Amino acid sequence: GFGIPTALAQEIMKKVAFDNFEDGLLTEEYLSEEELEEASFLKPSNFVGVVFKDSMSYQLRFHDSIAMSSIYTESR
Repeated sequence: GFGIPTALAQEIMKKVAFDNFEDGLLTEEYLSEEELEEASFLKPSNFVGVVFKDSMSYQLRFHDSIAMSSIYTESR
């Protein structure tokens, strides 16, 4: 899931979904971070949220709250 949907965010997610995953990737748009967070509790454990902060930055949101070291995050 991703939010907040802008033309640039939609284009990025479309490219990620089809260029990097053989079977494609299901993406869903959410109008706010709150909607995205709520959806993460209702979705399977493989739900990943992407919150676009501006045209150059984003944050990943995972349903579980397991803290990950920067080394693990970089390798992921």
